[in-house]
Amino acid sequence: MTTFRFPDDQGTAVLDLTAPGLSSELAQMDSRLHVLSGLLDAVSRLDDVNRTIQLAGDKGTATVCLQQDPFRYSRRQAEAILDMPMSWQSSDAVDRLRQERDLLATRRARLRDHIAEVLSHHWFG
Repeated sequence: MTTFRFPDDQGTAVLDLTAPGLSSELAQMDSRLHVLSGLLDAVSRLDDVNRTIQLAGDKGTATVCLQQDPFRYSRRQAEAILDMPMSWQSSDAVDRLRQERDLLATRRARLRDHIAEVLSHHWFG
């Protein structure tokens, strides 16, 4: 087993490169980052997004409309936009979404860098 500790996790997290959960964790991070990207983009085009949702006959139609031009959101992003309560539009909520996105992006980058480093030492070192 190849393991190392994340320096920013104060010694509590151990990465096992042989664990099947590692790729799952990265996939979950990527999935959440994808959704956050859609939510934050929707905030920047809120009037158009709201108008599209209001003109849709039902949630299914709104989902399809958000997946088409000019938005081009994925189905997961469109569903996340439609599932968010109106309060997510507040500046405080948007700040929290940005912070979550930044934290996840940083953690994902560090995890991938550590994996690459460990693998390079293991295979080439």
